[in-house]
Amino acid sequence: MESPPLPDLPERLLARLWQQQAARQREFRTDAGRRVRVLYPGRPGTAAGPDFRDALLEVEGLGLVRGDVELHRRQNDWYAHGHDDDPNYNGVVLHAALQLSPDTATRLPNGKPAPTISLAALVNQDEETAADAPADAAAAAAWDILERQGWPRPADVAEWGKLLDAAGDARFQQKSGLFRALLLEQSPAQTLYAGLLEALGYRANRQPFLKLAYAAPYAALAREAAFASPEEKAVILERRLLRLSGLPLPAGQPAAGRAPAGCRYGPPLAAAEWHCFRVRPVNHPRHRIAGAARLLARFIEPSDGYADSSDLVDRLTDLVAAGPPAKLTAALTIAAGPGEKTAAIGPARARDLAVNVVLPFIHARFTDATAAEPDSGVIPSPALSHYHALGQLQDNEVIRETAARLAAPDKVANTARRQQGLLHLHRRLSGGG
Repeated sequence: MESPPLPDLPERLLARLWQQQAARQREFRTDAGRRVRVLYPGRPGTAAGPDFRDALLEVEGLGLVRGDVELHRRQNDWYAHGHDDDPNYNGVVLHAALQLSPDTATRLPNGKPAPTISLAALVNQDEETAADAPADAAAAAAWDILERQGWPRPADVAEWGKLLDAAGDARFQQKSGLFRALLLEQSPAQTLYAGLLEALGYRANRQPFLKLAYAAPYAALAREAAFASPEEKAVILERRLLRLSGLPLPAGQPAAGRAPAGCRYGPPLAAAEWHCFRVRPVNHPRHRIAGAARLLARFIEPSDGYADSSDLVDRLTDLVAAGPPAKLTAALTIAAGPGEKTAAIGPARARDLAVNVVLPFIHARFTDATAAEPDSGVIPSPALSHYHALGQLQDNEVIRETAARLAAPDKVANTARRQQGLLHLHRRLSGGG
């Protein structure tokens, strides 16, 4: 007896089925006959690229495989949608379709093949395909990976708190170590400035923002804007950053002129380097560049008749050493300007900048300085103490997904440190350092 034809479901429903049911299937079979078990279906993609990111699969003959997953109603949609020519899809490790084409192979843009599986089992959901493992099976598989790396599964809420605190500290120390390495190669001001710009890029535009930080070095910006009036500083900086970004200027906004003597800038970026597809206006690179310019303008001041490029570092360091977390947040927040509806850098984003950039950077400099003093003894780092005192930050999809994946108790990630701990465990599960 022939199987009934499969319904032609829209891709958004296929995505929901994949997210909710894929990890509960005993197995799938690829077009080459390999068994595939889904340990983690991945995070839904929010920008240009595959439907799910950082999936974790157990593939017969290959072991654990991490990467992206793309879903389609028909296998041929891979080519109809142009994915074979889009480098955003080179990380796809599994192509899943409701209707397969036996004579069609899925080829990535780099020429490599991607295995394909049928999604029919998710639609049918009969007793033969539904997993008989408990609902905690996906969490157990994730903890098995973490335990091999020295992160045992907590037995109760108290142990959960200790584990997330330790994971949060590990993430903080890793970030601080990266800054410590950069400080061996460039000035403190350039290191901190580049870190802030990269963080303002969010996930989609981190790389072009980092490149912009080196096309427009902090010392050159400080030299160009230092002697301008407070009102003109931000305008000068925004125009220069926009010119070097390569992005089209907003209507009616004049471009920056030639750089003054002694201000050495690099070549502009190409507009194509920026990712603006599906990026909300508040996260658009131009909006973030405006926020960066206004933030820098707060810290660029002339000193003794010359442009002092160390003010950014010194003033933020003083805030961390002397004040509660709220003062640092206020210093990194840029409110909406006249005629603007949203803040250039809101308080939530300012706290993210503090946790991911300012505090680990200052900790790197502090630990280097105390290590150079043989009689200093054990002196608590003001940046680490500040980090431990921070309350819960704005939630994000990675934190939520990781908490659900590990079956974390409700409200256990109630501090910035513990949220960072979940992010650290996510990286360990995704094969990151």
